Amino acid sequence: MDAVTKELKKATEPKALPKKLTSDTEYDYADPEVIHWTSYFMDEANKQNVFVNINATADARMSKATAICMAKIWYEFTRFVPIFITKAVTLTDDPERQHALIQIAYDELGGRDKNFIHSQLFIDTLREIDITVDDSFINTSITSVLNHLDNTLTSTNSQYGIVGLLMSFEIIAEENIETLFKCLCYDERCDPAMSKTPFFKIHRQDETEHIRHSVANYLRFCKTEQQKREFKASFDAGVNFWQRFWDQTSRTILLESEQRQTA
Repeated sequence: MDAVTKELKKATEPKALPKKLTSDTEYDYADPEVIHWTSYFMDEANKQNVFVNINATADARMSKATAICMAKIWYEFTRFVPIFITKAVTLTDDPERQHALIQIAYDELGGRDKNFIHSQLFIDTLREIDITVDDSFINTSITSVLNHLDNTLTSTNSQYGIVGLLMSFEIIAEENIETLFKCLCYDERCDPAMSKTPFFKIHRQDETEHIRHSVANYLRFCKTEQQKREFKASFDAGVNFWQRFWDQTSRTILLESEQRQTA
């Protein structure tokens, strides 16, 4: 049994709790504040109806071509994620905050095992459904959305705003993964094939911890009302990014569909 198989088996044992990114016991899953603020920030994010257009598009245009389009976009995004988070860490000035914020980037890059780098696991998943992505592929419209988020980060002058922006990156992560799954699932064999892959098994477990960890960062670092306001302003900007991302993905899928029909 190879290292990837062993770790995946361990991570998906029945009744296993999500793994913890750090060893601290403060702000655990059962903490009333964690429960309250997780619900609060999820409700705030849901106000923007991020997934309305992409869900409608996925339902109407389910095809392998749609899955390929989604695969290209997500591959570009998944390579962007650790770059974005590590850049956010360099813009913070406190070692404890840096330690907390870097954890998710470390996880995205495989933790202690390079075989678990998420972008590579995604490529492995695509092979299971007969999709390949060219490493050199760039979607200019999605790149523009990612650049806008990057500009939002670099223009954020508040340390607490940086924490808020990173929280927004995670708060709807579970629905992001299920939306990705839906867009890639172009025929009946895709569901079982993708469900068994390390990429989706790991993400369907780990995103829960990423959310808890992000909420813990809010509770740990944002104490005053001013700090909380700065956090929330950036959080809202980050959720707006997700709306832009998924709406642009929807438009790209529709545009490519129309081009195929007229070709």
